[in-house]
Amino acid sequence: MPEQVLVTEREFRKSRALFEEAAAWQIRCVPAEEEQLAQAVLRHASRAVIVGVTPYRGPLYEALGRTGAGKGALLARYGVGHDNIDKALARRHGIVVTNTPGVLETSVAEHVLWLLGCLAKQVPRLDQRLRAGDFSSEPGVEVCGKTLGILGFGAIGRRLAPMAHFGFGLRVIAADVLPPVALERQLGKPFDRIKAEAGLDEYTQDLHAVFAAADFISLHLPDTPATRHIVGRETLALMKPGAMLINTARGALVDEVALYDALAAGRLGGAALDVFETEPYQPRVPDRDLRTLPNVVLTPHTASNTREASARIARACLRNVAAFFAGNMDALTRVE
Repeated sequence: MPEQVLVTEREFRKSRALFEEAAAWQIRCVPAEEEQLAQAVLRHASRAVIVGVTPYRGPLYEALGRTGAGKGALLARYGVGHDNIDKALARRHGIVVTNTPGVLETSVAEHVLWLLGCLAKQVPRLDQRLRAGDFSSEPGVEVCGKTLGILGFGAIGRRLAPMAHFGFGLRVIAADVLPPVALERQLGKPFDRIKAEAGLDEYTQDLHAVFAAADFISLHLPDTPATRHIVGRETLALMKPGAMLINTARGALVDEVALYDALAAGRLGGAALDVFETEPYQPRVPDRDLRTLPNVVLTPHTASNTREASARIARACLRNVAAFFAGNMDALTRVE
């Protein structure tokens, strides 16, 4: 009997054709909700599950621990971020956790630029007005010659930088915790070449300096205790009057109440968010609802949701599944 591989509904729909073509195993579409998913694991005796962003806190690990007893189990994240998976609990139950690095950079970087353009030219607001019969306009701003600050110079930040500089004429500064020498070792090339290829005007480890210098700030940091609410009252106060913020990284990076206050007071020109502290979005404080502000653009955690990226993610997940069942653990893109 072939191995049973479970794929949560949203992820299955994104890459249905690729999953249905995988003839080596029986692939089933199942609910993402944890209790139902755990029951499906037990019902189908599955040792491999492909999941999205839904948080998993207990029953799923217990179920995979039972089906994988003596053989091991796989929890494959359909995507890059994995903060919804409890790695310690997975280890306790003998579950290997993987993700799919190197597949989202272009889709997310492009989404940043579309959000930046929507803010600069007020596209959503003007679209809404026109649909309501109002053909009036209002001025936007040009982005050419403005400064884009990229906080986090990982794979997505490095993809965004040359798009913004060489494509739109933005002056780009980037900040990251890595010193230049560590970045050279990581990328295997001289620092001057890294800067030139990315179109960077400046690279710094001082995130506060970027907040103060940028006209637009794009967040590309991981969610860690050190980065939680890194965009808060203190850093928002450093930003130029009229500056704009874009977050396609992790919702926890932004104190949404502080952001609301800065936007409502007119200190910032706008914000565009694809990720939120609570998803689906709910305001932390009811009377500080970002959806009520005219200078805010919101998208539903969709930056990486392109047909091309979904195909790359699905193929990467299936490679991890194949390597796991083959016992080729060195080929897995594991996360700890």
